[in-house]
Formats: sequence, C-alpha cells, structure tokens
Amino acid sequence: MVDKKEIIQEIAKLMESDPNATPIEPTVLEFLSEKDLVSVLKNLYKSKETRSEQNEEWFQELCKQP
Repeated sequence: MVDKKEIIQEIAKLMESDPNATPIEPTVLEFLSEKDLVSVLKNLYKSKETRSEQNEEWFQELCKQP
C-alpha cells in the first residue's frame, strides 16, 4: 500500500507539470486525509490525460496542414 508521503510526492510532481493546477505546498497537503489526497491525485491524472488528448488532436491537425 502506498503511504501518504508517497502520494504527496506524486501530487507535487504532477502539479509541476500541470499549468492549470493550483499550486499547493506539500506541507499543506499533509493535513489532508489519505482519501482526499487520492482524490486530488486522480484529478491531476485526469487533467494530464485531457492535456495529452488535446496535444494529440493539435498534433494531428498540424500534420494535416500543407
């Protein structure tokens, strides 16, 4: 099972790569429950997936242009 500190580290990494994420200090995340941290993590992964899909669409459109 993943512990709280590992979840917080993963959240911090994902927030760095997400321009839409609201920056949150890792020390603040320590006050959240594990359930809340997992929810934040899932939302960040969903955002990352959406950005990847948007980038893929943009790239495909770019490839179609002469």
